[in-house]
Amino acid sequence: MNTPGDGAMKYVLFGTFVGIVLGINLSFLYHRFIGNKAKTETKLRAEIRELEKRLRQKDEYIAKAIKSIKEEE
Repeated sequence: MNTPGDGAMKYVLFGTFVGIVLGINLSFLYHRFIGNKAKTETKLRAEIRELEKRLRQKDEYIAKAIKSIKEEE
């Protein structure tokens, strides 16, 4: 039993299926390439903050050492 809209319905279902498959693939590719960059960038920014903190501490230790040497003289 073929009704007049059966052919169009097949195209609609096929197009929907292809759209879903392409959407899943694009989502996977986005997560794989773009998502990892965001995680890596966040991790690197945290490392930079830690290194800046350690550098400030080092500068403070050097300043304290210089001050204590001047006081001993």
